[in-house]
Amino acid sequence: MDLFWGFIITGTVLMYGYFIYTASEKKIHTLEKKVSQLEKQLTHIQQGKEWVEPDVNDELRELLQKGKMVEAVKRTREEFGWSLLDAKQYVDRLKEDH
Repeated sequence: MDLFWGFIITGTVLMYGYFIYTASEKKIHTLEKKVSQLEKQLTHIQQGKEWVEPDVNDELRELLQKGKMVEAVKRTREEFGWSLLDAKQYVDRLKEDH
């Protein structure tokens, strides 16, 4: 019986560790995308070029023209790794500028 509980506890700990690892990997991937975007913008600024709008904005504007606000916010979150509120505010600004 003690061996059974040992397996249960070990399995639970391993599953918990896997979930933590997976969540961490996703967060790391998101942060890497953010750093890459910032490096690209910084390079443009250092070269004296104007700020370049992210490529995803064209896609977001198309979604907004089709009335797909939720999809635009979702796509923004995927692209930038932002919170729901930040993504919604970004999409709202795109909508106003259009």
